[in-house]
Amino acid sequence: MDSCLTIRRFSLHLLLLTVTAGLFLAPLPVTLLADAERWVPQGLIDRARTEYGADAARVLERWRTRLHELQDVSEEKKLAGINQFINDALPFVSDEKHWRQVDYWATPFESLVSRGGDCEDYVIAKYYSLRQLGVDTEKLRITYVKAIRLNQAHMVLTYFPTPDAVPLVLDNLVGEIVPASERWDLSPVYSFNGEGMWLERMKGQGIRMGNPNKLDLWTDLRIRMDKLGMDL
Repeated sequence: MDSCLTIRRFSLHLLLLTVTAGLFLAPLPVTLLADAERWVPQGLIDRARTEYGADAARVLERWRTRLHELQDVSEEKKLAGINQFINDALPFVSDEKHWRQVDYWATPFESLVSRGGDCEDYVIAKYYSLRQLGVDTEKLRITYVKAIRLNQAHMVLTYFPTPDAVPLVLDNLVGEIVPASERWDLSPVYSFNGEGMWLERMKGQGIRMGNPNKLDLWTDLRIRMDKLGMDL
């Protein structure tokens, strides 16, 4: 199985804490362009076509169409639809191979048009998509875990239907969305979203640690997202 973070990098993140989409789909009808621009700006699709080619633009169009299809369904169906779409749309490629960097958090635009990403890139794309579909920030966590069988660090997206619930896990390694209590192969360590950062536990919200902007990679990602018109 592929994993995306080495133990050394995983330990570095803990130290920082303690110290401080297939087939062509036509563009949406004109009457839906306002929502489409909110989800995936047309300028990004045009940019993808110019810089990466027609196939890259089609991936963004498929993503935009999928967001439209999921806008009025239940949150359970939004989770399933986005989890499957992003898992299918992104081939796994390590940062060192894909970006020539030890650790790089790509925007959803970068991941989708370049057709590759590692675990944090899957999570970022899912987090952004679900936020665009109206899922509350407080229900979503970008969560670092230890993949026990692999003896490596990993990242997943967790969803809390209620504050004290056992979260559901959205993962690129296991396609089925199940409660964290059923993922015995994962040991949660810490999590964050746009509003806070927590030391994790299997049930409930965990222990709040402070501001996620203390994570340099997260801050850098948000700056690049803002420049793309896709701020989290």
